[in-house]
Amino acid sequence: MIRLYYPSLYNRVKKMLMKIIIKFFFLSFLFSQINNPENETSGIGITIPSGIKIELSGEAEVEFIDVEGKGGAKYNSQNNDGFLKKIDQRSPYMQIDKSVLNFKLLYTDNLSYSLSARFDDNGAYADMTVLRYSSNNTVVELGKNRPKVALKKNTEGYPLIGTSYWKGRQYHLDIEQSMSSLNLGVSFALKRPIGYDAVAEDKSFRMMVYDNGEKIDGQTLEIGLRGDYTYGPLKLAGWYYFGELIDDADWKKTLHYDFDDYTYIEPNTTLSKDAYVGHFWYGGRAEITAMNLLLRSEYIYSEDGFLPRDGFYFEASTKSFPVFDGLFFLVRYGQLRIDPYRITDSFLNPYKNTYESSLLEVEDIDGNGLISEAESKRFRPVLKDPNTWNRELITLALGYDLTNYAQLRFEYYILNEETGDTELVAGNQNRPYQPDVMDDQLLLQLRLSF
Repeated sequence: MIRLYYPSLYNRVKKMLMKIIIKFFFLSFLFSQINNPENETSGIGITIPSGIKIELSGEAEVEFIDVEGKGGAKYNSQNNDGFLKKIDQRSPYMQIDKSVLNFKLLYTDNLSYSLSARFDDNGAYADMTVLRYSSNNTVVELGKNRPKVALKKNTEGYPLIGTSYWKGRQYHLDIEQSMSSLNLGVSFALKRPIGYDAVAEDKSFRMMVYDNGEKIDGQTLEIGLRGDYTYGPLKLAGWYYFGELIDDADWKKTLHYDFDDYTYIEPNTTLSKDAYVGHFWYGGRAEITAMNLLLRSEYIYSEDGFLPRDGFYFEASTKSFPVFDGLFFLVRYGQLRIDPYRITDSFLNPYKNTYESSLLEVEDIDGNGLISEAESKRFRPVLKDPNTWNRELITLALGYDLTNYAQLRFEYYILNEETGDTELVAGNQNRPYQPDVMDDQLLLQLRLSF
């Protein structure tokens, strides 16, 4: 269980709130004059000779980022710090985070094709491509997109479980049927490979995620079922996805090589035909809107092979303030945990009969009558491997609509990461004790769209 260090946290939040409030009101006043309805545009639409209508839209994000904590050349040159985890980019910097150009081709009233071209430091590529057919209450989608349980983000930073589970795009066939207040859906997707991504803006300590789909050897299929129900201001949603790990990119190259404790359950010498490759994840979300306040909570649990994870978040947000029209505020608290508990032998696991149950039995390997942490067949946080850390994230966000197509954002991320370090190990390595990492992050962003 991750612990918040309340005195330190209070001072960090107080200090950061003062910075955000001062900068926010200064820039809001500075740019308020451009919030003129006469300058607005309704967008761009083109009709080509074939009669097909093309809608164009886009966005660009300019950011200022500052990461707290020790890092940089000065810190790296200190003595006896070779085992410590440090911030890669300590100095504040600015960047054009991304530029996106969206095309939507309207063939008929029911059939459309959408393409999102993204330009960033990794180059130019098609981020999202979707062919969509809708008729009455049925929507069929074929292409590359996020799972349909994904939310459209209202802050630059995703919830921890959002980044980990539904941020990555997949190639899928998705069918959704609407019935009054009930929506049901099923998807057939090429499973996304296990990868790593940053918690927020700082890329120093990446966590395990379901990455973007790509052409890969050993590809497998993932099937998803979902539903949501709306009753007045209350909306409830639930989903269940299952498939097999990609052979051998998932179970061997990632789980075996990047998680030291995996070999205590399944030896690294295991052959592909004998490996346990079960994979499933499920979750639920509840949200309610009252008095212009949106309250939302979400929980997700997963097992990839023998590795269990789970996470949750709670958030409150509003877009309505009596003084500033167009002001947005959000506060969010969430966790992402490695091996919180295990349900490998549960009916919720469709692959529970495909592995040898003795692999998960606790055993005294050393024969000394004591059960070590490694022999307990559980996964522990390890300082050298950030992908094994348990994480806790508080997000504070302010946004202001300068115009309908320009938004100013201020976000601050308060991170607590359980590294698994111990005073005994730190002493043996002749270095400071590092049970957590200081890498709180400040983001100032100007988002432009058309």
